[in-house]
Amino acid sequence: MKIRNLALRTPPRRAAGFTLIEIMIVVAIIAILVAIAYPSFVQSLRNSNRSDAQAALARVSINLERFYATNGTYTTNTALLGLQMVGATAYSDANHYVMTVTPGPAGIGASYVLTATAAAGDMQALDIGCTVLTMDSLGRRVPDPNVSRCW
Repeated sequence: MKIRNLALRTPPRRAAGFTLIEIMIVVAIIAILVAIAYPSFVQSLRNSNRSDAQAALARVSINLERFYATNGTYTTNTALLGLQMVGATAYSDANHYVMTVTPGPAGIGASYVLTATAAAGDMQALDIGCTVLTMDSLGRRVPDPNVSRCW
C-alpha cells in the first residue's frame, strides 16, 4: 500500500489576470465618478468662459469712453471699438459671446448699453440665467451682481 504525502503536493496554478467581475466593478466605479464629476466640470468651464464676456464689456466700455473723449459722442459702430468682427457681427475674444452696442436712455450722444449674448450653439448658451450680460454708460450691470452669480 502506498502512502501519499499530501503535505508535499503543490496546489494547482491559478491563471494570472483579472476576472470579468473585477473589470466590471472598475468600470462601474469609473462610470459613477464620471457621472458625478462631468456636470461639475462643465459648469466650471461655463463660469470661467463668462470672464470672456466680462473682459469684452470692460474693454468696449473703455474704448467707448475714449471715443467719446475724442468725438464728443458715443458710437454704435462695433468695428471701431476693438472687437473681433466676423462679417457684421462683433464677438468677444474667445467667440463665446456676440457683442452689441445700443443707445442708452439719453440717446447715443450721452449714453450707451453694451450687451454680451451667448453665441448660438456655444456651450455658454446653456448657462442658465447668465446667457445675456449687460453694462451701461453708468457702470450698472445686469443681472445685478449683488444677487446673481453671473458676475
